[in-house]
Amino acid sequence: MIEAMERHMKLNELTERAHSGQLDEIVIESMEGDIFTLRITTQGEIDTLLNEDGTILTPQSLNAAKTLLRDIGGMDNVPIYFRHSVAHDEMMGSEAETADDRMSITLEGQAR
Repeated sequence: MIEAMERHMKLNELTERAHSGQLDEIVIESMEGDIFTLRITTQGEIDTLLNEDGTILTPQSLNAAKTLLRDIGGMDNVPIYFRHSVAHDEMMGSEAETADDRMSITLEGQAR
């Protein structure tokens, strides 16, 4: 079985793509407790957002992630979703859900 190579995008590239209207969607994902990641979809490809030093960017809260995106700007027409992953289910051998478990959000904190 061939595994797909994980793709990454640095913060400066996200800023460039946001301001040039190249983003398809963003998913803010809560992994566990205070671990959040951002998955950026551009032209059907999904990238994990990195800091400029190459480490995975992990905002400490949903609000911190939303503030980061607001500060970057250019997100007015980009669908933004929140997803809460539950590692416990995978550890217990449960199969991953196939349904879309994302919740549409806005950067102002109001559900769409």
